[in-house]
Amino acid sequence: MGTSSAPRKEGRLLSWCASHLFVLIFAFASCIYLLTMDRSASWWDCGEFIATGWTLSVGHPPGAPFYQLVTHLVMLLSFGNPMLVAPLSNAVSALCGGLTVALLYMTLRELNARRLGSLVGALCYLFCDTAWFSAVESEVYSMAMLFCSLDVYVALCYRRSRNLRLLPLLGLLLGLGVGVHLMTLLVLPAVGLIVIASRPWPRRANILVLSLIFFLLGLTPYAVIPLRAAANPPINELGKDFASYLRREQYEKAPLYPRMWRQRDTAHWDEWNAHRTDLLGNAVYYTTYQLGYMYGRYLMYNFLGRANLAYREADGFSLFNFKYSLFILPGLIGLWGLLRHRRRSRLGFWVVLLMFLFGGLILNLYLNHPCYEPRERDYVYILSFYAFALWIGIGADELATRRPARNILLLLAPLLMAVGNWPDHDRSRCHSVHDIALNHLECCDQDAILITLGDNDTFPLWYLQQVEGRRTDVSVYNVGLTGWSNIMKMLEENDMQRPVYFSHFFYQRHSRLFADQLRCEGFCWRLLPAADGQPPAAKRHPVEWHITRGEYIDPVSRIFLDIWQQNTGRAVPRR
Repeated sequence: MGTSSAPRKEGRLLSWCASHLFVLIFAFASCIYLLTMDRSASWWDCGEFIATGWTLSVGHPPGAPFYQLVTHLVMLLSFGNPMLVAPLSNAVSALCGGLTVALLYMTLRELNARRLGSLVGALCYLFCDTAWFSAVESEVYSMAMLFCSLDVYVALCYRRSRNLRLLPLLGLLLGLGVGVHLMTLLVLPAVGLIVIASRPWPRRANILVLSLIFFLLGLTPYAVIPLRAAANPPINELGKDFASYLRREQYEKAPLYPRMWRQRDTAHWDEWNAHRTDLLGNAVYYTTYQLGYMYGRYLMYNFLGRANLAYREADGFSLFNFKYSLFILPGLIGLWGLLRHRRRSRLGFWVVLLMFLFGGLILNLYLNHPCYEPRERDYVYILSFYAFALWIGIGADELATRRPARNILLLLAPLLMAVGNWPDHDRSRCHSVHDIALNHLECCDQDAILITLGDNDTFPLWYLQQVEGRRTDVSVYNVGLTGWSNIMKMLEENDMQRPVYFSHFFYQRHSRLFADQLRCEGFCWRLLPAADGQPPAAKRHPVEWHITRGEYIDPVSRIFLDIWQQNTGRAVPRR
């Protein structure tokens, strides 16, 4: 009796795991993201999203009201502890990322892939560079991809079940996704193809009207933006009016042609356009820089590995790196899945291809990237990488056999991605962003005015002031948001009554306007009365650093730490 019950219990356990694999994948992926997520604000828009979510303020156009409402509700679980606000906000992205991984598995099952292939595809997406990066910080892309994956999965469920109730649900999800990021609309071609191909089409027009009504209901979170702007919140980036806010009028618009359109980039064009600016030069520029460098490079970063693509190394391009040479497995499996998918299912192939194209090549054509971007833009193509992960699942399913050795080789693909990407994606012990932002504020005297230029010398400071309540006596003004004329008028009206400081980036751009009136004080430069012909000496402030020796220092942090060492003559101490 005892010998027969053990195999029976083991069989029941395996059966339960197989039937609940969606839950297990969600739990595993969420744990990975939660363990490696940032414990504070990160660079770029993250500090702004945390600050505006906590205070229900108005962020940059065109807004992300549904994301903001969700994060605000989760932040309330901090029960007034400001040090828990950022981790809770980051956890929203981690859980959304975990659920997206699980939905990718279920989508592959709907595309008739078996469990092993579906698992390999889901795990490769879990550990890919862009998805992992977006899932450990307070950004909209993890939640946006959750809505994209939900839209496709619900559409596939409708095709299988012909349940008309799923169409209004699909409309609602599409509307809510817009309130997270407009990129969620990129799944419309794929979703539309699934619905149209699911014959017989709905005969009752009321179902289609109801779906449209639910889509409009999904857009209702946008009403929060003008309502909160009227309440004079701590941060208000509404601008002139709500319509111009939605149209993103404050940002420069890229035309579809010419591809070389931003005139201040002319110094860099010759690196990519074969020294031509005519039609042929534009074609070469598009192929080499925009399509190759700004999309193909990111695709390979995700599924061949950064260690295999030494674009920025002194030895030039190198496809293979001995240490991570097997990292190319995900890319090869995905390519095999792309080649084999059409034979398996013509509709499934076109659905995934539409996601891949609209989330990648077509979006790349529309964005018309200037030369160069201020940051890596791989996150905008995350839908395309999601589609490629589906092909990895299809390819793994094609290669899976009854031979355990080959199946273990398939599981090696996501394992190598995890090992290769873990060091620079584990932000659980990162202190650099928090310390750099705090030392910007600490460089300023009491009741100072600090004028900044970019996102990274502004948004983390907003987080510290609005969430943690640090140095709220300092008034931070971003010249891009406040306007140059308003800044100059404010300086004139202040007339040295309050101490005025410029961030280092503002100093680099506009120091010529204040010759011999600036004194370096750490990260900032203090504006002094008219000089007597002698440049003012630097002033050193006592500051505190928490950066550990084992902490990963990202490229943006390295820039700031180099500025600190250059300005003060002292390296940042690491514990």
